[in-house]
Amino acid sequence: MPARPHHTAKVRSMRYVAIFHANLNYAYLEPHKYEQVIRASYETIFDVFRDKFPEAKYVFEASGFTIDTMAEKTPDVLKKLRAAIESGQCEFMGAPYAHPIMANVPEEDGRWACVFAQKSYQKHLGLQAESWWNPECTWMQYVPYAFRDAGAKYLTLDFESYMNCNDKEYSWVERNRAHDINWGGNLPAYDLDPDHPALHFPFHDIIPGLHGMCRSDRLINRYIRYFRDRCTLKDFIDNVKKWTGKKDKGSTIIIADDAEYCGTSGYFFVKYYQDYSRSFQIDPDAGRKLTHLVEGVLELGPMGTFKEACEEKPVNEPFFVEDRYAWHRTYADAWAGTPEARAWDPILAEIRRDYKENLQPVVENRPEFKDLVEKFWFHLTCSANSDGRWPPPPALTCPFNREWVLDQMEKTRKALAQLKKKAKGLPKVKKKQDLKEAVSTHYGYFFTEKDETDVRHLNLYELQHALYSSYKLYDHDEDKTIGRKRIQAIYNEYKRRGWSNLVPPDALKAPRKKKSGARKA
Repeated sequence: MPARPHHTAKVRSMRYVAIFHANLNYAYLEPHKYEQVIRASYETIFDVFRDKFPEAKYVFEASGFTIDTMAEKTPDVLKKLRAAIESGQCEFMGAPYAHPIMANVPEEDGRWACVFAQKSYQKHLGLQAESWWNPECTWMQYVPYAFRDAGAKYLTLDFESYMNCNDKEYSWVERNRAHDINWGGNLPAYDLDPDHPALHFPFHDIIPGLHGMCRSDRLINRYIRYFRDRCTLKDFIDNVKKWTGKKDKGSTIIIADDAEYCGTSGYFFVKYYQDYSRSFQIDPDAGRKLTHLVEGVLELGPMGTFKEACEEKPVNEPFFVEDRYAWHRTYADAWAGTPEARAWDPILAEIRRDYKENLQPVVENRPEFKDLVEKFWFHLTCSANSDGRWPPPPALTCPFNREWVLDQMEKTRKALAQLKKKAKGLPKVKKKQDLKEAVSTHYGYFFTEKDETDVRHLNLYELQHALYSSYKLYDHDEDKTIGRKRIQAIYNEYKRRGWSNLVPPDALKAPRKKKSGARKA
């Protein structure tokens, strides 16, 4: 079918980014439905963009498990994805292999999950992913390191989390004070300026070498509602217009949600109605809906890639989110607190402890153990799959998803036993010191790879540690000059960021002058 002629209303500088999140490790998506979902959803996306909008770019994100399954079940559809990537129309975005919640696993596990995904991408797509999807945008300060150290250059970020951790007026309205509420969509909303920089511009060097861009519920929620016939095309486009703002500069992420909703009912009826019989039903009208959506967006401006958005001039502030935050104004605890998570995660923690204490020093620097070590880490990280632990009560988890995780746990135990048998009697090998362990300063604790004296570029977590690092200098230096200067610089930075009513610490008070001369008798 020939491409439709397209004429934009006017030349605009705003770029629109659509990220289709494909995850076959999905709650209530059972194997007999894999092929129908791939064809009804993923193939529809590839075909519509290729045939009707060759000028429009888009982002297709998929976990390593998803790509492996596409290669097995639908190699013809995978071929279409590869062609779209090679043509430059589609940017591929990676995700941890089996969709773990990155804030709920240690950094090492998260890095391995990304490494295994990269292996799948190299095998089936001939590439290493640069842009990466952080599942549910959960956060710990180590999460960006896990992605970057596996090859990530660009990472999805969450706008609402950022604002709740950095803007006191915003957070007073929007912060979720109830950690047992797993979705914040019904909470009050702050009257936000659509031209807010963090909606349209990236953050550079979240950690050195890793940039990112925020997605926001203010835009993203309309995508599912549109494809589920809960809002009209006009509602969707009007909302994009609103959040484009008036300055018309930068980029706006308009879609960053489950690709499966374009083509099937997805998880919708389970989520909202606890109707388990209607999951992933085919929507034969999806192609038409997507066509009209893309037409409407292109009337506003061009569509671009996540990488392009992340390479633009950045927000002039460091990116910071507190530990445990997640998208939808909730917390990583939502996924860590389900009955399955509470039952399984302590078991996995004990397996991990056993390996790290008794086997890691023996096997990880011996080449003959490489395959078996990777087998152990592969099954351990797959055991952290989030959808075997989801949804929370009163909804029920899917028996297939539970069994999939339990099978991975059993394979992890077997790999551990194989390692123990093969490594029996071998001495420990001195391992290479990693960067964090090699950092040995007066403070004695790793908290950033950045220059801790460059306070303008430290986020609030790093700035707080830099303050304690400076106090350690101050307390242990007889002259106290260097420590005092660093403390002063940090307090000046707090003031620059809008912190008011700060009480000057004793370290910044003028030192008392010593009296000279002999004491009188």
